[in-house]
Amino acid sequence: MVLEQLLSEIKYLISEKKENKPFDFDSEIEAVKETWFKEWMPRLTSDEIPISPYRVIWELMENTDPSQTIVTHDSGSPRDQTIPFYNTVNPNGFIAWGKSTQLGYSLGLAMGAKMAEPEKVAVCIIGDYGFGMVGLDVETAVREKIPVLTIILNNSTMGIYRENNFPTANDLYGTKYTGGDYSKIAEALGSYSEKIEDPTELGAAMRRCVDKVKSGQAAVLEVITKVEPDMPHRVF
Repeated sequence: MVLEQLLSEIKYLISEKKENKPFDFDSEIEAVKETWFKEWMPRLTSDEIPISPYRVIWELMENTDPSQTIVTHDSGSPRDQTIPFYNTVNPNGFIAWGKSTQLGYSLGLAMGAKMAEPEKVAVCIIGDYGFGMVGLDVETAVREKIPVLTIILNNSTMGIYRENNFPTANDLYGTKYTGGDYSKIAEALGSYSEKIEDPTELGAAMRRCVDKVKSGQAAVLEVITKVEPDMPHRVF
């Protein structure tokens, strides 16, 4: 009797499973993605001056071929501002590594990606503090003929840290704020370089830098950005 009941229940469950339609994951993901971008689109397309760092990410996506591009981000704010929005279409087209490395790591990573796939345009998105750590390695890229595009988000601030994170260091050594003309440093090291302060000029500058990289020359695009307090806390 018990066995018959078990068999009957199994047959019922099997028939129910056959009738159930599979869940439409693609539509669900697309709906979440659409809502997400609608929320952030004002920042991604902002005409603010200083420039929103999200506008830089948007212009990168709009002015490069993602199937022929490898992008990586640096530690800190560039990580949190790039990961949720950059849309890659092929394996290894975006190298994300979370909080596992130090400031400045992205430049060497982009150079390695370029050596691994020389036909691709390799891009690193780095902050001013990260570039301050490793910027002289632009000379390595020039000398060794490893043409990569370095995009510097320069807000002259260690943006991801608040004033009270390092109060003594801030008071004594001014660690919160920095400065420098990084495009001129890159030029002095032999790289093609531009500095952009107007968001309407970003797209054309991106394309010029990509053309230089494709021709075999390292390029540095310094973008003067605002201090952006809004960080995404979730991804689709």
